[in-house]
Formats: sequence, structure tokens, C-alpha cells
Amino acid sequence: MEDDEELAIPGHVSSKRAARMLGISDERVKQFIRAKRLSAQKISGRYMIPIKAVEDFRRSARGRARTEPPQWRVYDRGIQLKGKGIQVQIRPGQEAVFEQKLRTMREEERHLLRGTMLRYVLVDEDEPGMVHIWLAWKDNERPDEEEWERELAEFRADFADVLDWTTERASRLRGLVYT
Repeated sequence: MEDDEELAIPGHVSSKRAARMLGISDERVKQFIRAKRLSAQKISGRYMIPIKAVEDFRRSARGRARTEPPQWRVYDRGIQLKGKGIQVQIRPGQEAVFEQKLRTMREEERHLLRGTMLRYVLVDEDEPGMVHIWLAWKDNERPDEEEWERELAEFRADFADVLDWTTERASRLRGLVYT
């Protein structure tokens, strides 16, 4: 018998249906119910959850939430924090394609830029269409300059159809403190 045929209560769904709606397992839904993070009623041995509760449900971010901001730090033993900041314009009308290419890059684990400990790609909310790319590494962990430039060139080539590299502004950065 199908789960949705078992009980029909207006405005409610089964835990299995809620799991499908949330993209998680039925067992995880039951864990949220037991933890009182998701309201439900047990009827005839089955959890029934208000549809509104499922629609309003927000899972917590993974990991532990920070209770205090991290302290400032500096590297010791002669290690220096280095970085590169790149600003580049998205080609007109290519914003959605750019974001899809980023998702694909992430899923396929491409352009990891060996040696980097920080890689951010951010869209400028004050200057629409402008992308900021932030990279950071410890000077003792990055590959040699030739290999580094080759990896950056591969990244640029892969995104040439959506980013206008003629607008690129790049900065070499030296870290002073970090968190």
C-alpha cells in the first residue's frame, strides 16, 4: 500500500511524504519530530505532520554554530599568508550560466588550485555583474609559479564564455592577521 493512501488528514502529510518534500530520509524526519524541531501527531501508529510545518521547516547549518567570534592569529616560524584578489565582470546575460558552471565545477571538483587554503567566489551586491575571487595560501604550500599560473589559466579558459577577462583587476596580497 502506498504511504499516501494509508491516512488522509486534510492539511497533513505522512513522515514519508514530508521526507520526500524536504529531500531527507524518513528516519531523519522522525529524529526531527522526536527532537521537537518538527511538529507532528501520532495517529494509528503513524506520524502526521502539518503541511505548513514542513513548508516552514529549516534545517540547521551543518556543524556547530560559533558562539564566539574566532580570535585573530598570525603565522609563526617564518610562514607567510599570501593571496590573490581578482575582480572580473560577468558577461551580460550570463549570470545564470555562470552560477551553473560554478555548481558543475564544484560537483566535479575541478579548479581546486592546489595549495590554496581558501577559495571564495562572490558576486558583488553593490556592483551587479561583478565577481570577486579570493584565493589564499601559505607561502610554503603553493606549487611553483609556473604550475600556479597554468592552473589559473585553465580556470580562466573554462569560464571565458561567461566572464569577460578583459575587465579583470587582480591584486597580490600579503596576509598580516587571520582568523
